[in-house]
Amino acid sequence: MELDAAGRQLAELRTQFSTELERAREAVTLAQERAEASERRSLRELDAERTARQQSERTAEALRGELVAARSEARDVAVAQAEVRARLEAQAATLADRLASTEQAQRRAERAEAEAALAELRVAPPGQWESGGGRRRKAGGPAPTEQEAPGEKLDEQQDDKQGAPAAALNPDDGSDSSDSKN
Repeated sequence: MELDAAGRQLAELRTQFSTELERAREAVTLAQERAEASERRSLRELDAERTARQQSERTAEALRGELVAARSEARDVAVAQAEVRARLEAQAATLADRLASTEQAQRRAERAEAEAALAELRVAPPGQWESGGGRRRKAGGPAPTEQEAPGEKLDEQQDDKQGAPAAALNPDDGSDSSDSKN
């Protein structure tokens, strides 16, 4: 009896052990499946991260290239603008010099014309004064016509009475009664 009881107990223990072993195997299998699923998920995430990193590296490299190209283009534009500016400044300086020379030449010509007119007035005898509002006829110029205004005739008569126009009498007063345009 003891032997039968021990045999039954041993059979129960074996059944119990087999059941627990089966549960343990199922738990291990389940844990292994979870681990494999987790590993696959981790691998996918790693792969996605690697792909994203590679894409970001490619993007960064492309942006670096664009930056280098933009800097180079900006340098080229700056150099071109500097060249244009230098050319325009040189042109402006040349034009300013030409303007100054032209103005100086014009002033010299006006001064020479005024000095020549004064010299003629100083040298010309009083009898050479013609009618025309006190204006002296230039040598070789046309004689006065009969169509002169009456006011000019009066000026002529007054000039004849006085001997010469006021500008001829006082050439240093800055006034010039001779018409340099005629």
